[in-house]
Amino acid sequence: MRERLCPVCQIELKPQVHLGVTIDVCPACAGIWFDEGELVRLHQLDDEVLPRIDALYQPQVTSYDPPWERLCPNCRQLLRPYNYLYTSNIRLDTCEQCGGVWVDNGELEVMYRVLQDARAAEVPPDAKAQVAIAEIEAEHRDTMDRLRFWNGLFQFLRARPRFPI
Repeated sequence: MRERLCPVCQIELKPQVHLGVTIDVCPACAGIWFDEGELVRLHQLDDEVLPRIDALYQPQVTSYDPPWERLCPNCRQLLRPYNYLYTSNIRLDTCEQCGGVWVDNGELEVMYRVLQDARAAEVPPDAKAQVAIAEIEAEHRDTMDRLRFWNGLFQFLRARPRFPI
């Protein structure tokens, strides 16, 4: 197996085990490589593990944006940047070939906060049910109003005197 290189620093990543999951950490920039499914698996095992992992590894160099393209530590393919949870401003990098994810130092903590905010904004099931019932009742009222309108219009037209042609 060839060595895995940091997409940012181009130095060898060091394997670290957390909750039985082996991740690869850059000793220089403290970025972390998660093979496909590892990030989700860690979060499922302990939903508070992300900020703890982030706090364990501190960068030895000042963060910078390298002049080269970021390559997958696993298969050396070009990494594609994307927004975490689509709407956040957290930019992660993924390999479309092997499914791994590169997380820069500090992003795990921000990801944890975004997830906490999303949970806090979730609507409880009872409230969702109440909203659904209210929407159905409003739709029923609209239907009944339309029915009364058309019924009144047809009664008016039937009551009009008919003129022979």
